[in-house]
Parts: sequence; C-alpha cells; structure tokens
Amino acid sequence: MKKKLSLLLLMAGITASAFAYTYDTNVPLPGKSIAGEKLQKETLFSAYAFAHRIAPVDCTEFSIVDTNVSKEKVDNKWQEIWTIKTCSKTAYVPINFEIRDNIDVYAIDPMGVRYAK
Repeated sequence: MKKKLSLLLLMAGITASAFAYTYDTNVPLPGKSIAGEKLQKETLFSAYAFAHRIAPVDCTEFSIVDTNVSKEKVDNKWQEIWTIKTCSKTAYVPINFEIRDNIDVYAIDPMGVRYAK
C-alpha cells in the first residue's frame, strides 16, 4: 500500500511540474510579424518548444519578445525570426510560413535556431 501511495505521489508531482510553466500567448505578437493572428497562435507552442532546450532548469516563464521578417514574402512564402526570452537566455527561432490553397502552413528550421545569453 505504501509503495502504491508513493508512486501516486511521485506521478502527481511529475504531472504538476509539467504544467508549471507560464507562456505569454497574447497576439498579435510584438514586432513585425506578417503572419495573421490565427497563424501566430497555431505556431506559438512549437516555437516555445525550441526555447525549452536552452531554458535554465528552474525557468518557468517564456515569452516572445520580438518578431522580424527575415525572408520577404514571395509567392505566399516567407520566413520570420521569433525572439523568445526564457529567464536569462534568448532563443532566435526561424519559422518558414506558407499559404497554400488558403491553408496556413508553418515549419521551424531546427538547424537555424540560435541561442544567446
């Protein structure tokens, strides 16, 4: 019985800590993004996932502090760099956007992600 209770408490602690993060989800995002608000919302948590890679272990607050177009829009395709603040560190996340047949598509370029202190 004690082992089951310990296991339940451990699992509850792991679950609680997994949801202890604070993400700024306000749109429109700051900066010069040309992605619409709906597309920004759909992209947010994928971008935040890359910021988690560099966040200090005890960091719980994440926010997008700037957006810039890095490749101009041509044939409904463009790229933006989203700057994400994670406590004491910053991630620069390149995101490729495309509108095809009235469907918004995005893809993060993992090899282009850069980090700074």
